[in-house]
Amino acid sequence: MKYGLRKPSLKKSFSARTSGTAKRAIKRAVIPGYGKRGMGILHPKRALYNKVYHRTTFSIFDIAKESKRAKNASANTGCCLMLLFGAIIITLIFAI
Repeated sequence: MKYGLRKPSLKKSFSARTSGTAKRAIKRAVIPGYGKRGMGILHPKRALYNKVYHRTTFSIFDIAKESKRAKNASANTGCCLMLLFGAIIITLIFAI
């Protein structure tokens, strides 16, 4: 089992992004249950392996997504709400 960074493959990445739509549409029409959730029960060993592999490895693109997500989260820290609640608390203190 692999742990850590997956080695990127441009050939496989390009193939996955371009050739799958028509192929998946045909398989959905022909194979009952194709593309539905919970079909891992048909191949439990493969489903378990894929789940563990997905959780123990990451790619360069995952790192880029996380850094972008962290940047967006830090931009919206909720300081407006903090100011609003602070103003309400201050007015309550001075009102008493």
